[in-house]
Amino acid sequence: MTESRSPPADPAPEHNRSRLEDGPTLDRVTFRATDDQLAAIESLVDADVYRNRSEAIRAGLQRLLEYHDRIDAERDDR
Repeated sequence: MTESRSPPADPAPEHNRSRLEDGPTLDRVTFRATDDQLAAIESLVDADVYRNRSEAIRAGLQRLLEYHDRIDAERDDR
């Protein structure tokens, strides 16, 4: 009798990763939003400003990081 073997499991499954179109690999991050924040994000998606919640949140995060980079640069100029 021959024993059936399945292929070895991937040691680091990337089931929680995705890729932007020709862009970087993305990790999943979970956070809690207030009802108002979620409604605002949904409104932006519904208005076709962003394709989905993730895109809207990434855009907001990018603006936050740019803001802090600008603040740090101003501090360094003093």
